[in-house]
Amino acid sequence: MPRIALATESRFDPVPAKLAIKDLSKAFGGRAGVTAIDNLSLEVRAGEFVSIVGPSGCGKSSLIRIVAGLDAEFEGDVHLAHANPGRLLTAMVFQEQSNFPWMTVRENVSYGLRMIGRLDAEGRKRVTEYIAKVGLARFENAYPHQLSGGMRQRASVARAFAADPEILLMDEPFGALDEQNKVLLHDELIRIWEETRKTVLFITHSIDEALVLSDRVVVMSARPGRIKDAFEVPFERPRSVMAVKADPRYGQLFKRVWDALRDEVLRTRCGEERGGE
Repeated sequence: MPRIALATESRFDPVPAKLAIKDLSKAFGGRAGVTAIDNLSLEVRAGEFVSIVGPSGCGKSSLIRIVAGLDAEFEGDVHLAHANPGRLLTAMVFQEQSNFPWMTVRENVSYGLRMIGRLDAEGRKRVTEYIAKVGLARFENAYPHQLSGGMRQRASVARAFAADPEILLMDEPFGALDEQNKVLLHDELIRIWEETRKTVLFITHSIDEALVLSDRVVVMSARPGRIKDAFEVPFERPRSVMAVKADPRYGQLFKRVWDALRDEVLRTRCGEERGGE
């Protein structure tokens, strides 16, 4: 039977990982269906920024939805270590626009705190701070339709950080944005993360994005998704997008990750071509 377990952290009896996934499997459509994830195990340390890259259809989004508690139909175990039961454990930033169209930027950013009953004076102060951190102070009374795509996604990031979760889950949050907006948002996310040092699990198709943001990059295989390889990212913090890309180690590490990923992408493409015959 699947199990999502919560444990309270203690400095006297520390939990070895903030997030521990063991022997996780996920299938769609019953016995005759498709196995999306097969026997996957992964640990994420407290305060670690981990990105997962893999080909389309390898189960990346299914994995993060399971961790978020949005999908209970799986086999295996998911262990989340809760340091402070009075705080929100996880918050999610989706690829799709997730702002409520009838709410202003301020109302959207404060939504998470309001839902957990923490929109007090301190909570309102956090909302103001994170709206400013993502550069939307002048637009706090604007509605989503009055904002660009990049600005709407900045509001989503601000909402997640303002809720002060212990674990931040991000499912391709910048996938639909143009390259210029991605660079700006990457720098903003790096800066905010370095202030908070939250545990982050980040899903992306982009090796470049993973290397710029992460402490560790995990490569998933083609479906059924398994952990194929993992790479420690050596770039010192604090860091910036341009500083990482100018580092001679960047190209070398990019190649190592691509070498691990390339065959999985080809396997996926060949499977799609055969399926279309």
